[in-house]
Amino acid sequence: MSDSVSQNPSEGSASGAPVDWSKRQLIVGTGALAAAGIVALFAGSGVENAVRSIVGPTVQSGNFSVYQGDYFFIPNYMTWRAGDLMTMTLHNSSPTHYHEMMIGKGFDYQPSQLQDLKVQFHTDFWDGVHINVLQANGVDNYVENKAIINTNSLPAPWLIKGVGQGNTSPTLMPGGTLVLQFTVPNKPGIWHYGCFVQGYIHYLAGMRGTINILPA
Repeated sequence: MSDSVSQNPSEGSASGAPVDWSKRQLIVGTGALAAAGIVALFAGSGVENAVRSIVGPTVQSGNFSVYQGDYFFIPNYMTWRAGDLMTMTLHNSSPTHYHEMMIGKGFDYQPSQLQDLKVQFHTDFWDGVHINVLQANGVDNYVENKAIINTNSLPAPWLIKGVGQGNTSPTLMPGGTLVLQFTVPNKPGIWHYGCFVQGYIHYLAGMRGTINILPA
């Protein structure tokens, strides 16, 4: 891995309760919301893919929402344009599971007896990108890495600053919401997003998506 991930079992969530899946201790082991329920109901079937293709609209600019479920994103495909100002509302609609959203390319691996596990993306999309946190509710942790995250207007005990804690990504508690504003960086091409909670288990279960970034 390019960034080491602390595995201190004494660390816990922002509420003080220990969590065994978090960013710092990866363990092996209205309409859109209604659509999320439908996807959950038919997860693993052809219906799931059909629903995702319908409710996963292309986002060019402005305000948009991304929903996290067990185990999927809605939408699971987006198109952004470099230079556009975006306001993304990330909402964890799961009533029981913590979820993250990491964006990048390639993979970093962790050796395992059965097979090497993908624990995060190798290239962090957010490196050098300025991000303004406009609203935060139910955030367990938000790893800054090499992004520049502004939370001056909000108390942010959940912000993990500095490198060495994994790639830039927020992890939301069940029902949590995070509103981020950023300008799409000049990084055209295909990028991927996913949840690596529980050491790749969520990603492997289908919690992933693709972003096509167009040139300015």
